[in-house]
Amino acid sequence: MSSAPLVVLLIAIPMLGCHRDTGDRLPTASQILDRMATTYSECQTYTDSGTLTTTYLSDEGETREVKPFATAMIRPHQFRFEFSVEGDSQSRYIVWRDQGQVRTWWDVGRQSKQPGSLGLGLAGATGVSGGSAHTIPALLMPREVGGRALTDVTKAKRGDDQQHGDHACFTIEALFSGDPITIWIDQKNYLVRRIDSRSEFEDFTTQDSTTYDPVINETIDPSLLNFRAPWQDSLQESFGMKWFW
Repeated sequence: MSSAPLVVLLIAIPMLGCHRDTGDRLPTASQILDRMATTYSECQTYTDSGTLTTTYLSDEGETREVKPFATAMIRPHQFRFEFSVEGDSQSRYIVWRDQGQVRTWWDVGRQSKQPGSLGLGLAGATGVSGGSAHTIPALLMPREVGGRALTDVTKAKRGDDQQHGDHACFTIEALFSGDPITIWIDQKNYLVRRIDSRSEFEDFTTQDSTTYDPVINETIDPSLLNFRAPWQDSLQESFGMKWFW
């Protein structure tokens, strides 16, 4: 008669142990960020298209600015980033590299420059792009692109898992340069799908939401890595000329 409780006890102990082990295997915020960083730094090709939407909140009301962007990279030497401001036909900014040559184009001033490094070229675009010129390139090429990266967040913790379109995502809630930030990271491939952040100023508040559609380690159409400054486009259209940078 006394053996029945003992059997129940012996069965219950392994079940409790399995439940505890499953919980322990859930990745921490730090582990997710480390896996994300490794994915970007080790991928051989990368492309994305995305949008940074900034909402300005003040006593005078609410305004919004939308900045589409696109990135393409083939290691070790080919790279191109471009952004513009929606509704502004004179806002296009390009940062490009092929082999040892780096060039930039900005519609403001309508001139192409040759900075000394890709890092310098992207630094010139970082502020006016709302940071999108820096965020992903700093993960792809951490030795070339300086400044704070997403891996430099503090007080990182797991948020609730979220769905971004068809993609199940971890969310990491943290502080970035003292401001709250939420990073949505694809649970399947550890690529960034969305970043939400908020900054408080004396007279206004900004809310940024950046979305990404990233692809790694797939064949890239070579045309995505052409410089394609606006003056080149117009000349090629007018005279049928081909450009190779």
